[in-house]
Amino acid sequence: MTKVKRVFQLAQENADAYGIFEAKRSGSGDTYTKEVVDHLKFLAIMEMGPGVANQFLSNENRQCVDFWIEEEHTIVSIELNMFSSSPLLEKESFKALLAKDSGRDVRSLVLIGDPGAVRRHQVPTARSIMDWMERQHHIRVLIWELHDLGRVDSDNWENSRRKKTKLNPGSAQGA
Repeated sequence: MTKVKRVFQLAQENADAYGIFEAKRSGSGDTYTKEVVDHLKFLAIMEMGPGVANQFLSNENRQCVDFWIEEEHTIVSIELNMFSSSPLLEKESFKALLAKDSGRDVRSLVLIGDPGAVRRHQVPTARSIMDWMERQHHIRVLIWELHDLGRVDSDNWENSRRKKTKLNPGSAQGA
């Protein structure tokens, strides 16, 4: 398993352990989301070493990316805001461009989002940004969507379980 896919798997496990999607529906805000993402970064550092989380990739500014998997030439960013559309895409795309301009060999940008993230990034503006990033800068933008395993009803449990336990980011947009 690649490190990028392992970050995705850790993100899914962490979201499930924290019950983040249920908490977001019941009104928990950004503080709780930050705690979940910080714990994910901690897990990734414990498993992959300190060089993967909160990395500064540009010499021109002090903005860091959630994860930089250098050997896979990939930036990974987490967005667990159910109501966000493309601001993270725009912000992280710009960070990737600055990193590339600073000499980093960025080839992929993976945005890991909550349920609905893939659908939200199918709008023309988001699609045009992703297409432009690949066409002009050779950075492929992928949207990988976490699953809300807490929302499995008893009638569809087996089907949902089969689908959701695969943790296959390849089924998401852009893969």
